[in-house]
Amino acid sequence: MEPNTYDEVPYESHPYAQTHPSRLAVVARLFGLDPPPIETARVLELGAAAGGNLIPFAEAYPQSRCVGVDLSARQIADGTTVVSQLGLGNVELRHASITDVDDTYDTFDYVICHGVFSWVPTAVRDAILDVCARRMAPNGVAYVSYNTYPGWHMRGMIRDMMRYHAMRFPDAKQRIGQARALLDFLAASNRQEGAYTALLKSELESVRKQADHYLFHEHLEENNDPLYFHQFVAMAEAHGLRYLGEARVGTMVTGNFGPDVQKTLRTLAADQVQTEQYMDFLRNRTFRETLLVRAPAAPNWTIDPTAVRTMHVASGGKPATKNPPEIHSEAPAQYQTRSGMTLSTNRPLLKAAMRMLGDRWPGTTPFEELLAEARRLLDRRADTLDDDARTLALGLVNTYISSDLLEFHAAPVPVSRAVGEKPEVLKSARLQAGSGAAMVTNRRHELVKLTDLDKRLVPLLDGTRARPELVEALVADALAGLVQVARNNKPVTGDAAVRDALAAVLDPALTVLAGHALLVG
Repeated sequence: MEPNTYDEVPYESHPYAQTHPSRLAVVARLFGLDPPPIETARVLELGAAAGGNLIPFAEAYPQSRCVGVDLSARQIADGTTVVSQLGLGNVELRHASITDVDDTYDTFDYVICHGVFSWVPTAVRDAILDVCARRMAPNGVAYVSYNTYPGWHMRGMIRDMMRYHAMRFPDAKQRIGQARALLDFLAASNRQEGAYTALLKSELESVRKQADHYLFHEHLEENNDPLYFHQFVAMAEAHGLRYLGEARVGTMVTGNFGPDVQKTLRTLAADQVQTEQYMDFLRNRTFRETLLVRAPAAPNWTIDPTAVRTMHVASGGKPATKNPPEIHSEAPAQYQTRSGMTLSTNRPLLKAAMRMLGDRWPGTTPFEELLAEARRLLDRRADTLDDDARTLALGLVNTYISSDLLEFHAAPVPVSRAVGEKPEVLKSARLQAGSGAAMVTNRRHELVKLTDLDKRLVPLLDGTRARPELVEALVADALAGLVQVARNNKPVTGDAAVRDALAAVLDPALTVLAGHALLVG
């Protein structure tokens, strides 16, 4: 195969939490389906790059079997090296075209295709949907992301401008630089008043903040063909696939627009697909993360709260007030989500559940255990069990679809909150930090930004070193100038002072790493 643009400018290979099979299975369960179990899942990723999204899943679930396909030989080679270094026997990265995925490939429970569909020719688009239809298990779930109209009409105009200017230059580095120069020129020079200028500046600011690899592949590639949602669904249906929902279920809720809009949407739209299209018109939506299932699976988009009883719940939200919420009364309590959104509830069961979830973050808690613990905190009578289960399930579902305060998972997230005598960080995170990465992947399938101290500490946390050994290793790094030690913004010098300073910050640093879901139990 000929080298492609992803060999010349590799796309940074990261985890995408919303593509995790556990999250996909949640959506299927909420809409009345029975997806395959996560711990033993067979996962296929189309356009896997260097495996940054697939490898962490394989590491977390050793009984799973994962295959990644990508046309970039360079990225597949990079990922294969990582797989070998981690000693993973349940993941394989293949240098191949999506059009090469044929009957020699096995059947898969989950198919993931992130950041590919809009950026390939029509024949490859058809191949993506064909793979989902032919290579997916009858109860499997596929994730496909793509650029959409109407939002991409404006963004496409910016892309056309950049390509017109940048494509006259011979190599990728020059094209990226010239594209950025044009954006700077447009932003500085357009002083007209009006809707065009406002839209232009908004889009320019969004694009200018993106990394080079994103700008190059999103805006300067030959192919970037958005489509309307209803067109995507029609293409999928032609391949025997059916619309399940969106990876982010909250985007499917019409109530977020207010009662008047919700009423009108019920009049305009005959089904969920039409409703989704009208909501795209309202939002000027630019991007979708759509889940598909094989026909004849029939999702029920009226969520049954009892589905939550099979799931695992997590919340990184915190009380929005200094004093802990009073859980025994119906006094309102406010909670702030990780993104800054604030929500309020006066239900004792929900407040008790939030206390438990806060204590167990970043881990998950099975619904039945969460129910039992919340009832214990409230000293509830035995005869209220069924009512409490319904109340808690409904409250959790309503919170989940209206905010990011709660997460549902189809399988537990294997994290450790305890910092043991000889702390151990995920092997993949140690490998990333040891290679100089500023961010590493945690058990929650997210990127965690490392401090300067973390960059030296994380590679040491292999489960063989107690705290005194860790301190001595860090002292050696500090004396060699590899890590800076300061107190009250003033450099610390001298062996003894450096040792004391590092010993003082070690436990807090380990606690933070545990809170970031990086420690192994």
